[in-house]
Amino acid sequence: MKKRIRKNFKFLAILVLTFSILMACSNNSTKTDANKSSDSAGNSKKPVTLTIFVDQTFWPLKDWTGKIPEEITKETGVKLKVQVATDAQQLPLMISSGDLPDLVFTTNNFQQMSNSNISYTWDELIKKYNISNFNIDPMARVLNQASDGNLYSIKNGFTNPQTFQDTPKALGNVPAISLRQDILDKLGDPKINSLDDLVNVLKEVKQKYPNMTPLVMNPGAIGQYFRVNYGVPYQGFETINGKVKYYIDDPKQYDYYMFMNELYRDGLIQAENFTWTDTNKAKDMIENGQAFAINNVTATDAINTELKSNGKNYKIVQLTKLLGSSPKIYGNATGWSGLFITKNCKDPEAAIKFLQFMHSQKGQQLGLWGVKGQDYTMDKTVANGGYPKFNYNSQDTTVQQKMGVVWWGLLADDGINEQVQRYVPNSDQTAAEVDAKQYVDSDPLLGAVTPPSGSDEQAIQANIDNMIKNEQTKIYLAKTPAQAKQAYQNMMKTADQIGLQKLDKYANDQYKKVKQEYNKVK
Repeated sequence: MKKRIRKNFKFLAILVLTFSILMACSNNSTKTDANKSSDSAGNSKKPVTLTIFVDQTFWPLKDWTGKIPEEITKETGVKLKVQVATDAQQLPLMISSGDLPDLVFTTNNFQQMSNSNISYTWDELIKKYNISNFNIDPMARVLNQASDGNLYSIKNGFTNPQTFQDTPKALGNVPAISLRQDILDKLGDPKINSLDDLVNVLKEVKQKYPNMTPLVMNPGAIGQYFRVNYGVPYQGFETINGKVKYYIDDPKQYDYYMFMNELYRDGLIQAENFTWTDTNKAKDMIENGQAFAINNVTATDAINTELKSNGKNYKIVQLTKLLGSSPKIYGNATGWSGLFITKNCKDPEAAIKFLQFMHSQKGQQLGLWGVKGQDYTMDKTVANGGYPKFNYNSQDTTVQQKMGVVWWGLLADDGINEQVQRYVPNSDQTAAEVDAKQYVDSDPLLGAVTPPSGSDEQAIQANIDNMIKNEQTKIYLAKTPAQAKQAYQNMMKTADQIGLQKLDKYANDQYKKVKQEYNKVK
């Protein structure tokens, strides 16, 4: 009996030992697999660092830090090592040497980067890595495709005209004119419903406040407000009676120039205004009490903030309606900067997936606005009339930089998300932009007729632009209407001698080609 017990015990011991060994092996195996899995998961979560060169010296984010970049890295698994340009020659030198980073963000060198030897095409990466839900607007595709027919990038800020009109709170920029409220009150709060009304108020200010300049203009926006009111563009091309023409070739420009000359001859604007290079000069005159009204970009709120902080007891108010009999705003912009994936990119798959996220609605709104629920709220979708209600001062550049948002587009922006964030109920600026929207006439295909770098037409356009800067001042400052008319005729004659008609012919031919391309893909 004892012998049988010992035998069973030995068998049991062997069984236990065998089981233990098997369990140990199993545990070791499981532990090894778990470690492998853990290591793998850890590697997949470790951010891929991509280098990026931003070809704008004014880019606010000098590195990829802050709440929003960190959130984007969580979403994409991509972290950026940012290098911001110190001058305009850096990127051309990098292109010529081939010493390029993983990503490049540029507008001035968009054509040069759109080259199969330098950059990947988006389409080839989308296909190779089976990227879904990366929809590209057909018009944006045509406007951005290179001369070889490929798409290497899409410029930020382009908005399809139909989308703009269909989005209730999407508002475009409009040149502004703002006046001192305290002086308007003393004048009896006169109604200003036309250009004549405005001129009469300026004349009254000149009479009652002889030491004050009635109207000052930002050097970067001289005459823009009045050109809009006369229904003429201040740059680029337009269509007149079915023909594409450079903006200066619009006959209605004559009426605008005569109006400006009359403002000068009546002493409502000063000759010195046309010599300023400091973009703050006009604003400073308002803030120093030396001027009554300012023709500016939309910066009325910023000026009022500075007036208040400087202890001034007055503010300016922006006119909320255009005053011309047939105003028009030309919406022919094709965007400004695009993101390229270079052939040096160490991880093209991560790069194209990063682009996909940044171009998604979630990515755009995160980059422009912040984290939904924390930084802003919305009670409707953008398509249904929604707009972000911010929980922080979205117009404060210090706050923007600390968070890492870029209100004009963090590497990707279809324009709409930037436009709806301008909607601020009960503000003069929003009221002016709402009024102006009815006068917007958009044809972005006109923006694609700009002559390429190095072409004869590009040289003609540059020479005409330089000539206009000098010759139009002679119109503004002419002492009589007859002299102003003669100066205008001289300017147009010189434009013809430089090659205005050749430029118009090129633009017409190019416009037909672009339109044909668009008709194929729309």
